[in-house]
Amino acid sequence: MTRHGVTGVNVVVLRDGEEAWAASFGFADPARGRPMTREAVFRIESISKPVTAWGVMRLVEEGRVGLDDPVSDHLHSWSPPPGWGEVTVRHLLSQTGGLAIGDFTDRFPPAGPVRPLRESISRDLEMVASPGERFEYSNVGFNLLEVLVEDVTGQSFSRWMADAVLRPLGMDTATFEWTRELVPRMPVGHDLKGDPVARHVYPGRASGGLLASLDDMVRFAAASMDLPFGPEPSLLTPEARADLHRPQGEVEGIFRFVAEGYSLGHFTEPLSDGRRAVWHGGQGHGWMTHIHLVPESGDGVVILANSQRAWPLFGHILRAWSEDLGVEPVGMAIVTRASPLAWALTILLGLAAVAQGLRVILRRHRSPHVPRLVTGGVGAVLLLGVGWAAAQDYLFLFSILPGQVGGLGAAVGGLGVVLLLSALVRPGPHRTS
Repeated sequence: MTRHGVTGVNVVVLRDGEEAWAASFGFADPARGRPMTREAVFRIESISKPVTAWGVMRLVEEGRVGLDDPVSDHLHSWSPPPGWGEVTVRHLLSQTGGLAIGDFTDRFPPAGPVRPLRESISRDLEMVASPGERFEYSNVGFNLLEVLVEDVTGQSFSRWMADAVLRPLGMDTATFEWTRELVPRMPVGHDLKGDPVARHVYPGRASGGLLASLDDMVRFAAASMDLPFGPEPSLLTPEARADLHRPQGEVEGIFRFVAEGYSLGHFTEPLSDGRRAVWHGGQGHGWMTHIHLVPESGDGVVILANSQRAWPLFGHILRAWSEDLGVEPVGMAIVTRASPLAWALTILLGLAAVAQGLRVILRRHRSPHVPRLVTGGVGAVLLLGVGWAAAQDYLFLFSILPGQVGGLGAAVGGLGVVLLLSALVRPGPHRTS
């Protein structure tokens, strides 16, 4: 936590479907000296998606919705655009609906006003693939499921989820509805720079709006286990839980490095001993969460942090957990390899800058025109790239290397300056004896 500048963390390990170890570390509010406690209520962020999937499966088991029903058949408060007839409930749950991710920076003060959900969906809606064609991670797709739940049940999404999933599972604190009563129990979130962030809510709840404590997430994790490790009777039938965890297709893009597939609201991966794990992570402005489960053996780990700098720490925890299970590190542990690679790259870029600088100082003859143009162009591109990255609120690289981005950026920028100077500076006069 010290190395990566992580503010506070709650962790629990499950064995045989029951809590085996739990602890709280750091601060809920360092400015006031308030320590992290187990009772703290976190923004769960994208782990909201597997919880939402449970709510949709309740409707499926009640016969009110079919997984392969066109979504448009169940919507009456929002009109989908033409060509939506092929988008099914299964597509949205499995991230194969062909929708873009949406604006994950769309945040509002809890006191409002907050952009209406349906307006937000219309604003963010973008088809980037045909339904069922490939994996495309999308918050918009899950927010459409929120509209579906409301239109089918006639209730608010928050109320339906509370009555159909959260309370029956014993998640007594968990809620999709922000209330002022939660404020005393909520830690202060901290961004990638380590600065505190203001409380906020999103227009949609299904994709990332769950608020819950460690105890709530332990109960959700336990309910996700196969028998005999899961509770009996279960809120969902064994067949429904199997559907939730069965891969629907391979993941693509950067997710390939950490998962093999995506089921209904869960990432999936095979472990090195043949067992299958299901998991999901969550990241928002000032918060980071993770849940990793092995349903067939009742093993699991839940990690909640009020810091967006926690991803490297999560990687180390998951590597240690994998070792405890006796398996090769799970996919998300790969982030622990990023730090040494980044240090090596930073050193190499620094050495390259020094070497090029010495060439400029010692050079006596003007270089040919074309190579100088190329050198200057590369230098300019590097400087522009560093400037562009520094202007961004968020880049994936910032999350996996929160403590090293500055040094890496300085090395890239330094090399860019030297390359640009080597193209512009005239060589000294050539003297003969």
